Amino acid sequence: MFNEALFSSASDHWSTPAATYEALHAEFCFTFDPCPLMAQEDGRKVNWTGRVFCNPPYSRIMEFLKKGLYHLAAKDCELLVYLIPARTDTAWFHDYCQHGEIRFLRGRLKFGNSKNSAPFPSMVVVFREWALPVIGLAVSK
Repeated sequence: MFNEALFSSASDHWSTPAATYEALHAEFCFTFDPCPLMAQEDGRKVNWTGRVFCNPPYSRIMEFLKKGLYHLAAKDCELLVYLIPARTDTAWFHDYCQHGEIRFLRGRLKFGNSKNSAPFPSMVVVFREWALPVIGLAVSK
């Protein structure tokens, strides 16, 4: 069944499925999330530190990748873990994700209070270090 809301701006940011987050947190022990649901502050405008989990608004994936990688290269962050759509045909996948540890998730996740699974596959991308230039970097420190 097609879920139009998942393709609209009304669904730009969906909460991470609890079991997915708990499994990742058990492995990585997160200390910071720049994109908590219902956040009052834009995660692109704050400094990122520690062990970061990021399920970014899907219309701004590249911006959040750049922001995190900037802070990882500056040694502000210890590691970055992104939960994002598995879109291997995008520029951001080739410019950034393919340089991290990619874990494709089996099946389709159910985000938020949705009764249906997402119409796209998801992946987790882990970055433990970053020494490459961040292409087109225009993020606030």
